[in-house]
This record gives sequence, C-alpha cells and structure tokens, in this order.
Amino acid sequence: MLRKLQTSLATFIQSFLPVLRPESQLLATQKWALGLLNLSMVIVFWVGSSFLVNDLFESNVYRKPFFITWINTSCFVFYLIPYLKHHNYSVAQFLDAVQQDYRKMRQRGLKDAEAPAEPLAEYGSRDTSESDLNLAKLPDDEVGICETLLLSLQFIVLWFSANLVTNASLSYTLVASQTILSSTLSFFTLIFGYLYRIEKINRNKILGIVLSFSGVLIVTKIDSTSAADVPEGSTPLIALWGNVLALAGALIYGIYTILLKHKITRPDTAQERTLNTHLFFGFVGLYCLVLLWPVLIALHFLGVEHFQLPKGAHVIKLLCINAFITFISDFCWCKAVLLTSPLTVTVGLSLTIPLAMVGDWVFKGFHVNFWYLFGAVIVTLGFLVINKDEQDDFTGEAE
Repeated sequence: MLRKLQTSLATFIQSFLPVLRPESQLLATQKWALGLLNLSMVIVFWVGSSFLVNDLFESNVYRKPFFITWINTSCFVFYLIPYLKHHNYSVAQFLDAVQQDYRKMRQRGLKDAEAPAEPLAEYGSRDTSESDLNLAKLPDDEVGICETLLLSLQFIVLWFSANLVTNASLSYTLVASQTILSSTLSFFTLIFGYLYRIEKINRNKILGIVLSFSGVLIVTKIDSTSAADVPEGSTPLIALWGNVLALAGALIYGIYTILLKHKITRPDTAQERTLNTHLFFGFVGLYCLVLLWPVLIALHFLGVEHFQLPKGAHVIKLLCINAFITFISDFCWCKAVLLTSPLTVTVGLSLTIPLAMVGDWVFKGFHVNFWYLFGAVIVTLGFLVINKDEQDDFTGEAE
C-alpha cells in the first residue's frame, strides 16, 4: 500500500514538473494549464484589491483614485531588477544592449526593404520543410528590447486609464456590482479579437457570451432596484455613475488585451513571439513614474483630486498591501493572456463575481438572494463553455 502511494505521488510530481520548465519548452496543454493557474491567482488578487480600495473610498479615509493608481503602476518598475539580474546587466550595459538591439532592428528593416518580395504564404505552405520553417522563425521568435520598450510606452496610457476608471468606480458602487459590470469586457474582447483575426466566432463562444451576459443582466437588475445595494452615503444616480465607470474600464481592458496579443504576433505566419514580461512591466512602471506625475499636480490645482500624502498606519498598510497585490496580479494577468487566449482570460475574470459576492456577504452583511446566485452560476457556465472551445482551438493550432 505504501509503495503504491509513493508511486502515485512520484507520478503526480513528474506530471507537475513540466510546468516549472521555461515556457518555450512546454507543450500546448501545459501552457494552457499554466495560464489557467495564473488566471486563478488574478481572480483572487483582484477581488482582494477591490475590497481594499473600496474600504478606503467608502470610509472616505483616502479617496485618491489617481494617486493610488499611479503608486500601484509605478511599482512595476521593480520588475527591472530581476531582468537586469538575470542578464547580469548594469544600467550602462543595459543601455548598450538597447543601442545594439536598435542597430539590429534598423539593419533588419533595411534588409527587408532591399530583399525581393516573396509570397507570404511560402512560410506556412505545406511544401516548406519543418527545418526551413524553424529557420524562418528564428530571427523573430522573440520581441526585441527596443520593440518591448515601445510596446510599454504604447500601453501605459491604456493600462493606466483602465486601472484608474476601475478604481474610481469603487467610490460609487459595490465591489460585487463593479465586478459584474467589469465582466462585460468579454464582449469587447470577442469583438476586437475578431476584427484583428485573433479570435474566431462560433456557436459555442456565442453561447458562452450569452450565458455570461445574462448573468450580468440579472444581477445588475437586482442591484439597480434594491436600495440596500447602494453604498452608504450614495444614491442610485451616483451608483449609476459608478456602473458607467466600470463599463468604461471593461472597454479599455478589452482593447489593450487584444492589442497586446496582436502586437506580439507575426503578421506573415500568425505565430506568437516571446515577450519578456519583466522588461515590459518594468518600463510600464518607469514610464508611469516619470511621465504621469505632472498629472497629479494638474488635478490638484484643478480641484479634481487634491494631493495629500496618506496619514495613519492603517491607511499606509492598506495602500502597501494593495500595491503589492496589483504588482503580482497584473503580471499574472499578462502571463495568462500570453499562455492562453484573451477571450478565455476576460471571460474567466467573470469568476470574480461569486467570490466578490461572498466577500460582500461576509464583510459587509450584504444579502445574497437566489437570483444573485443564479446569475453567478450561469456566468460560471459561460466561462466553462468558452474555455473548452478556446482550449481546443489553441491545442489544435499548436499541433
């Protein structure tokens, strides 16, 4: 009996060890499993962060959505430390690497301009040997340093705006309501993904989207008609404004989720390249830290958000915990998008609904009735349908 137990344990560990390998060495199913693991971490962290920010806003202790978002995003600059350490770069050596990569990028551009035009289908044709195909991919299988820096600069506006309006919405509505409305980003993801030829539309995905949206409508209807659902000191009109902000955040999230996947995909072969997420996030944080602080001053003098340093150990502790959660969760979100598909991740985030509802019930005494539970269940079913269909597409293309 003991020997059988040891054998079973060894088999389990051996099946799990491949997930610890570099992503380039993982099979398609292992990448998908690792992506879902990252997604599950995002779900837990995002709900926790929402409650922390909501606690600060509802108690009116520190209602500074822009400053909180600026602090959280600027902390991403610490991702440059493991990147520099892994490559044994000093700051000067990193700048030299950037210059070398820029020269290579220019030389590659000049060669492409001088080379005779070839049919794009040649790389993907069945007549092309596997070795030739691999050689064709080698120069472009990884996003370069300069391209990553430009990508971070392009995304900082979308990234910061999405987080800002999401944090601001928590000033006016419940965590559960904000979470539910934010789950509508799956619609935007499917639409933009189809336009960029990243997502395919079929009956299963439409069914999953309809299920998810039906759950959103059910719970939102209850939220808009129940006075108990409005945060203390708020009104239904203010709660509506919070819902609008949550929908705006969902729209922006959907846009940059698809754009991220689109930017790292080669247009000729539709193959995804490897993006160094530490470098990407590190410069997102650096751009935020350096470029967006003047907005704090402008908002202060315009009277939109008065600048004030946090006071009290409780507020500082909540801000530090929230910054740490954002630091980890957004990185896991990016990995989940790159390892699975944008639609799976965006629909999967709707699973924060039941978790947020439990949190409102436990911490705030919010009454969860049958229709709330029913809405959460069908949203979960929608995710399961879409995840199965997307996984089949992903593993099929990889094979």
